Order: sequence, then structure tokens, then C-alpha cells
Amino acid sequence: MGAESSSTKVHHERKKYFSKEEYHRLLHHIRKLAKDGETVPVTMLEKHISRSFNPDMGKKFTQLLTRGRPVTSLPCTTIVDQLGPPLKGSLEERLYLTLTLAGGGQAGVLSDQIMKYTEVMLAAYVNSIANMAGSKHWKPSPPEVIQQISQALLHDLLFSGASPKEVWKKPPPKARFSYDDFERWCLGHSIFTSLELEALKGCFPFSPLDYRGLLPEVQTTPKRFPTMLSAAQVMLLNSALPSTLQTDWRFLFSTAVHGWSFSIFMKQIVGKGPSVIVIEDQSGNKFGGFASTSWEVRPQFQGTAECFLFTLVPHTGIFRTTGYNGNYMYLNYLEKNTMPNGLGMGGREELFGFWLITYFGKGTVAPSWAPREGTRQRSALDKNPDAQALLDMIGKTRISEGLREAEESD
Repeated sequence: MGAESSSTKVHHERKKYFSKEEYHRLLHHIRKLAKDGETVPVTMLEKHISRSFNPDMGKKFTQLLTRGRPVTSLPCTTIVDQLGPPLKGSLEERLYLTLTLAGGGQAGVLSDQIMKYTEVMLAAYVNSIANMAGSKHWKPSPPEVIQQISQALLHDLLFSGASPKEVWKKPPPKARFSYDDFERWCLGHSIFTSLELEALKGCFPFSPLDYRGLLPEVQTTPKRFPTMLSAAQVMLLNSALPSTLQTDWRFLFSTAVHGWSFSIFMKQIVGKGPSVIVIEDQSGNKFGGFASTSWEVRPQFQGTAECFLFTLVPHTGIFRTTGYNGNYMYLNYLEKNTMPNGLGMGGREELFGFWLITYFGKGTVAPSWAPREGTRQRSALDKNPDAQALLDMIGKTRISEGLREAEESD
């Protein structure tokens, strides 16, 4: 009798992962798979998971839920209980799911496996939010973009200790990451675990889907605006911003809306707070920079070390300041001065990381973000072997846009 009482006590005090509302929301969803019955056929469960991810993921996830037992169906309540640890459990409990679904285990995971897993999770996430009103601003994320963004998200794991510049255009190394290595990386990169959770919520919605978990709310005038960014690219850029700027963005400028005028461009960005500038060149390369402070017209550098450059196409990466100097942002449009007129980020005079001249339609990409004097380091944005590419942005297509967070009300 004593043993029975102990067993009963353990049963009633087992860990509860979901709130009452979450539990019933998820149970309602699972019962739909059971066609309002009390058990779900394993084949139906596998098909449901496969639709959100892929057949391989559907098979592995179903094996986890059945615990490898040769059963033909599972009670709805059992499925909900089994989903507790991977959806709402500790990092250790969730990592077990990650490594298992990726094809690894307690011994670790291969770089190819975690790359593929991240691509599947990212694709599932952007698909799950595709029809939400707030995410319709952004372009679709094709497979090549999913792959590029996934590698950028995993950079610090795949290329531990190396800056994006040092491994630019290099393929991910073939390596095995131990469980401890992967856990340490996850602890410092919440964007990965957040992405994974949002993707899983798309398949098992224990709480309402909300794209604002990873994407910003866009305050727009007009309501629709031209964009060259996909949801996956926005997610990467947003995750690189200071946390206080990740909630709201506001459309500021596009040549498609405002025309080809440098003076109008300046009017739209000067004094408007931190901003993201995205540029597309004639060849379809996309890149830009984050300005951490409001732009001001003056013949001196401005900004802070939070500024960064980035490239999205054909390769993807975030390139933060080196600390060699304070040359972060530059904007000048004064007639009587000896300083160059235009907008630039990084580097130094006549050698900016990127430079838009006041003729508006042409610019340059120079060898460095912040080079040491007397050196010529290649830039992450430099695709020309001679280390200086001319961006001929003539042509009436979408070329440049600025996005920023909405200003806080007093």
C-alpha cells in the first residue's frame, strides 16, 4: 500500500509544462487530427508533422512521441504530455529534441546535420507566418536564401573564433560538435532556440502564432511599400540590432516611391533615429548597413560602435566594427567645403565600406570597414578582385530603402 501511495503521489505531482489554457488549446488541435476522437493514428500524426517540416522530420518526431514503440495510434492526452518537454521544457530537454531530430544525439551532431535542421526550421517558420498580415510586407524566402540565412545564424558555431571576414565565401567545415559545445553555443544564441520554438508552434500551436517574436512590427505610410527583403533576411538583420530596436521598424525611403533625389533621401533619413539602409546593385547584389544614431549632415564621421555592415546576396553575413577607429557613419552635402559629398559607412574618406555619391545612382564599395593605416584588407562587401567595385545603380527598379524603428512617444 505504501508503494502504491508513493506511485500515486508521483503521478499527481508530475511536472506540468503547459498552462491550463495552453494545454486545452493544444489538446483541441490534436483532437482535430483525431477527427474529434480520443486517439490519433500514428500515420496521421506523421503526415501532420511532415506537412510542417519534411517527411524525414515527420518520421523522427513521430518516433519520439511513440518512444519507438510499434503502436498504431496514440491517445490525444498522451501526445500533449509528450510534447511538453520539447515545447516548454528546459534547455536540456529541448536540446535532446534538437539533436535527435537533426540526426545526432548525446554524442553530438555533425555540421551538415545541424545546417540541414536549421534550414528546415527556418523554412517552416517563414511558411507558418506567410499569411499573417504583418509578415506580408516581406518577399518570399526561396531555398537559396534559407540556406544563406541558416549559415549566417550558425556562423559562430560553424566557424568558432573566426570573424565573418576571415571565412568569407568559405564553405562550412566538416565537423562534429559535442553536446556540451552545442549547449554552450545555444546559451549565447537565443535566436536559434527562439526560431526552433516558433517553428514548432506552427505545427503544434499551444499558444497563438505571432510573427513579432522574431520579426519587427512595421509602421508604414503608405500601408504597402516596396521592399527587396525576404522575411528570413529581415529576421537576421533584426536579430543583429540592439534589443531596444527590434520591436518596431518604420519605412523611410525608397527610390520607387520617392524618386532619384539625394536631397529627398537626406530629408527622409536625417534626424529620424537609427536606421537600416539596404542597397541593391545592377547585378542583384544586396548589402547595406545599420546606422546606430540619427544621420546628421556634417563633414565629420558620426555614429557609435553599434553600427555594422551586412551583405545578403549573393552571400550573407553581419560585419561588426573592428575598433580600429571611430569612422562609422558619414553624411555630407555642403557646397563650400573640401570634404567629399555623399553618404558612407565605415573605412575612411575615399575608402568607405560603402559610398553613395550625391548624384544618386552610383557609388563604390571599398576594401575595408575600418582598416589599419597602411594596410589594404579586403572587405566583406568587396566582390571585385581589385578591391573596388563600382555600383552602377542606374535603372528604374527598386534600389535603396531605409527602415527604422518607430520613434518612442514621450
